[in-house]
Order: sequence, then structure tokens, then C-alpha cells
Amino acid sequence: MRCYGLLLLSMLFVIGCATQPPPAQPPIVVEGEVVSRGQAPFAALVLETAAHNYYLLVFENEADRQAVAAEAPVRLRVEGTPYLDRWQGIPYTHLRVHRWERLR
Repeated sequence: MRCYGLLLLSMLFVIGCATQPPPAQPPIVVEGEVVSRGQAPFAALVLETAAHNYYLLVFENEADRQAVAAEAPVRLRVEGTPYLDRWQGIPYTHLRVHRWERLR
């Protein structure tokens, strides 16, 4: 009987850990070249840094997304909140864009 209680307690612990959201990430600022990857209508804007880090850009404003897409490839400085999500079936770092500016 004690064994079942321990098993139940272990299962509740695992379920509790699995349902906790990941900790919120602070905003970051990254610079790099933004290119369009994939085929329309599923194309995504991806920023590559000099250190070869990749971020899939998620714009809060559709007009901003269209402006960047029209100029891609383009060098940008982007401030945003990173989070992990899936893209084309694999985990990929996304960056929710708060502000962006063109670089020369």
C-alpha cells in the first residue's frame, strides 16, 4: 500500500513540473542580417548574428513585418523577447520584436 502512495506522489510531482510555464525571458538586443526563409505563404524572416545565432522574427505589427520583408536581405538591430517554439517541425528560437532599426 505504501508503494502505491509513493507512486501516486511521484506522478503528481511529475505532472506539476510538466505543467509549469517556462520562466519569462528578459528582452535582448541582437544585430545581424535578416533573410526570408521558406516558401510563401509560409516564409519566415530569420535574423543571423555574427556569432551564427539564428532568431525567427515575430513582429507585433504586420506593417513592420511587411516593411522588413520587402527589403530582405537587410541588416537590422532588433530588441525583443526570445522564446522557444517550433518552426518546420523543429525547436527554433523565436524573437518577439518590440523595436527594430536598419543598420548600414
